[in-house]
Amino acid sequence: MTRDSLALKSARIDRFVCCLMVIVPIWIPPVHAQVSGYGRSSAPMYGGTGGSGRPANPFLPMNGTFAGNHKTPDGRLCISVHPSARPQTINPKIIDQIVLVENICGQSIRVQVCYAGSSDCIIVPLAGYQRLQRTLGIASGSTYFRYEFRELF
Repeated sequence: MTRDSLALKSARIDRFVCCLMVIVPIWIPPVHAQVSGYGRSSAPMYGGTGGSGRPANPFLPMNGTFAGNHKTPDGRLCISVHPSARPQTINPKIIDQIVLVENICGQSIRVQVCYAGSSDCIIVPLAGYQRLQRTLGIASGSTYFRYEFRELF
């Protein structure tokens, strides 16, 4: 092979590589990380066994960062969470902290319920018009707990 033919092959390869660098990103869709529980969700709603006030937080969420909650045609929220604390039968000093999650709409909705300000969470998938009772956690002697919940999309 002569020097000119090698230079010509090299130029063709360079041109081919440049074309691939332009065309391939157009054909291949972007890849996004998927982490369970950290996708699109509604703004957190707060409650507790001793009151349902929101914990003190001087920073409000940015507008448009959360998806809207599912609502009935008359504007009521589809999801409601009712907390309760129940002593265990064998040892009444150990308290089951329970949440009753209710869906009053016809569509299936996944709900994430956490202790307020914590990453200790449970995910409750609800079918339309379904009510499920789940244990959020267990405590020793305390019937008071705070929670937050959000709808997952």
